[in-house]
Parts: sequence; structure tokens; C-alpha cells
Amino acid sequence: MFFVLCNHDQFLPGHEQWSEKVRKRLYYGLDSDSPLDALSCPMTDIAVELLQKSAPSPIKKLHKKYAAHVAREACISPCAMMLALIYIERLRHRNPEYLQQISSSDLFLISMMVASKYLYDEGEEEEVFNDEWGTAAKLDVQTVNTLEMNFLNAIDWNLFTEPSDFFKVLSQVESSIAERQGMKRGWFTYTDLCVLLEQTNWREALSAIYQLGCSNCPRCNRKCFHLI
Repeated sequence: MFFVLCNHDQFLPGHEQWSEKVRKRLYYGLDSDSPLDALSCPMTDIAVELLQKSAPSPIKKLHKKYAAHVAREACISPCAMMLALIYIERLRHRNPEYLQQISSSDLFLISMMVASKYLYDEGEEEEVFNDEWGTAAKLDVQTVNTLEMNFLNAIDWNLFTEPSDFFKVLSQVESSIAERQGMKRGWFTYTDLCVLLEQTNWREALSAIYQLGCSNCPRCNRKCFHLI
């Protein structure tokens, strides 16, 4: 199953290379010794935006400071966030009424918690118990337990996810981060461009810009068009 990518080197020979690739694309910095046990700043921004849209209630509206605090205290991995986003998308189709009732802060907490618990079996080093999640979110354990049961019932306990769905969401998040960070700076890194060129719309747009530049350059070798 795909979650071996997140925590078990021995199950995936290319795990180290995969982790390094994700570290760059999700803006975790250049320190390869730094663990992927929280959400990077760009990932937190995306999580807050998506959760606010998914659960529009003005009560307990999710803010970046709260999301970053919970992610850090509960050691939320990037894999857990991808899985949580898949669960929320399922709820949008299966039980939209639930999303109208729950606050975005509670939805962030409980979706990340359920995803983390699904990823990490009991006894794993990364496991975090409900009372610890409650402490991170400043909620009592009974409230956390109730939120968990309501979430599971709303999603009809449908937690299994195909690897293809997981990597599709990962690709979407990577692209969103690359686009936002590049636009914010005014220029794109090599990694940003590699990510964006995997998307058809960006590849076609950059190809059109390149061809336009070549057509306006009298010294350009027309054969370069075949390189696109």
C-alpha cells in the first residue's frame, strides 16, 4: 500500500530519493536530515485555504497559526495531509451536509488525525493518541473522540485509498505550491519548473511562449521547434 512511502524505508528501495524529491517540491528546505513530521509553510497555506472552502461555517474558522501549531505538535506528515484532502473530497460528494455543520478548525484536526491513524499502525513510532491530539488542539479527549466518530460515520468508514488517487492529489498540491511560490517571488526555481512542466496546461503555455520567442528572433534555428 502507498503509505509505506511515508514511514518505512525497508519496504521501498527508492524511499530516500522519493523523500528528497518531496522535500524540494513541498518546500521543506534543503536540510536532508530535517524530518518530514510537520507541514511546510506553503502546505499549511493550502490546507487552510482548502479547509475554509470545504467547511464554510464562520464558527471556529481555521487560521494558519492554529493549523501550524497542531501540525507541529501532532507531527502531521505530508502524506497524512494528502490523505486527509482525499477524505474531504469524498465528503463533498458523499455527505456535503456534514461539511456545512462542522467548523473548518475541527475538520482540519479530525481529518488529519484520522488520516494519520490510518497511515501508522498501532505501535509505530509516529503514532499519536487521541489525548495527544486533543492537547495539540486544546480540546478534551471526549470531544476529540466524538469528532472522530462523527467523521467516520459521515465518510461511511471509507478510508482506503488507491495509490493513483494519492499521487494525483500530491501532484495537484505540488503544482499549486510551485505556481504560488513562483508568482510570489516573480521567478521560478528549476524544481518549480520541473513540477509545472508535468502539467499539460503549463507545458502547452510555456511551449507557446518559447515558440513565440523563436519566431521573433531572426537568429533562431527553426529546428529547435522540434525540441518542444
